[in-house]
Amino acid sequence: MGPIVKHRFPALSLVCLAWLVLGCILGCARHKPAPLVTAAPETPVAASPAATVPAHKAQQSQATYDQGMRAFDAGEFKKATAAWRACLADETDPAARQRVFFALIAVKLVQAGNEADLTTAMDMFEAWLKDSPPGGSGEDARLLAPVLRTFRPAFALKELKAAGEKECAKKLAERTEQVRRMQQQVKALETIHREIQEKKKGLNNY
Repeated sequence: MGPIVKHRFPALSLVCLAWLVLGCILGCARHKPAPLVTAAPETPVAASPAATVPAHKAQQSQATYDQGMRAFDAGEFKKATAAWRACLADETDPAARQRVFFALIAVKLVQAGNEADLTTAMDMFEAWLKDSPPGGSGEDARLLAPVLRTFRPAFALKELKAAGEKECAKKLAERTEQVRRMQQQVKALETIHREIQEKKKGLNNY
């Protein structure tokens, strides 16, 4: 019995030692730091050509509109009209088109020289007003400055008409008085002439 126990102790020691070594190996493997993975730097995404085209077109449209505004401020209305018509032909944004259309109406009002021109300008204004959203589309009120400086409201026109009629009546009365005096002078001259002729006739009878 003694020898058998004596041989089992070394075998048991070897088994324990093997399990201990295996545990150390597994523990080291479990706690081994993972290799660092360096992320590749992100490549900036370039703007697509389709996205840059509308922005560039909007800048060109704004530049053309500003060119027309400078010409308008300088009194070069034909040049302003040409710039804004070109801007209107290229513009696709509804709000921007309304703003340009408003500018063209202002030029038409400034250049109106007769009733037909004024009617055309007012027809354009009514068309703009029909399509314009509440609050407008960012129209520049400076465009109406030349129109408002020469604008005369209805009551002022009535007063002006009344004053003109009064002045015409005054001048007509003055002219009528001048004609009456001239007629009196003519009659007086005719009377003198007739008297002279009668005196001559009387002298011829002697």
